[in-house]
Amino acid sequence: MRPRQWVKNALVFVAPLALAPDRLAHRPIPIVAAFAAFTAASSVVYILNDWLDRERDLLHPEKRNRPLASGAVGPVGAVLLAALCAVLLGAALILLPLDARLLVGAYLALNLAYCLGLKHQPLVDISIVAVGFVLRVAAGSVAAGVPPDADLMICVYFSCLLLSLGKRRHELSAHLEATDAHDHRPSLRQYSVGLLDSLMVVALAATVVGYFLFVRSDMTFGHPMIAMLTLPFAVFAGARYLQLVVIHDTGGEPGRDLARDRATQVNAVLWLGLLIVGLSV
Repeated sequence: MRPRQWVKNALVFVAPLALAPDRLAHRPIPIVAAFAAFTAASSVVYILNDWLDRERDLLHPEKRNRPLASGAVGPVGAVLLAALCAVLLGAALILLPLDARLLVGAYLALNLAYCLGLKHQPLVDISIVAVGFVLRVAAGSVAAGVPPDADLMICVYFSCLLLSLGKRRHELSAHLEATDAHDHRPSLRQYSVGLLDSLMVVALAATVVGYFLFVRSDMTFGHPMIAMLTLPFAVFAGARYLQLVVIHDTGGEPGRDLARDRATQVNAVLWLGLLIVGLSV
């Protein structure tokens, strides 16, 4: 179920926080329900994915320790756990407006297709992962009663695409020999380190452009200059991630790697502080 990955579902709070913070107080139940729905839905997907990949995971030095691959959890246990998650998902969906339910359904359908074969299609695999994060943000917007923001969606899509590309690069170049990497993830046969490096630069540039368009036009700042001043922090965050992946050979767990990096921590604190000042003046 990947409890450490549940933090990704906090993206449902991004649109309310950035566009209409007062909605968190006025519509807390549907927003929290959206978080619960994506947590349950992603858990079902993880269980299915691990069951389908249990033999391939044995080829990976870390994933071989997953409960289904290692045999710690059997088929019956996996089915019961997935059923429990499905019940919790149904309960959360009852509390959501129809459009948010459809977005959660789209997330489930897309990720089921991913588990059943699309994850082996190069470029399609990373795009699906990034779209999954956009669906979380969109569902949070709908749950809060805030119209989805195009610039925010662009920023989220490309930033998550950047992280996915970094993870693929790490799998290809750092942990595994080429043949082993291909056996574990067949889509890697159509990637190269050079291609992934080029795509990461493109994704970073698009992320920065999307972020700037969003803070300039859509966030409510007391002074427009503050929006400009936050841009260097966004650029540094992306550039630091590239440095971690390319120079330090990290990227296998993007969230964990960034959370442990001191430079990223300091940048995030300063960035968040400036955003808070900009929204309050």
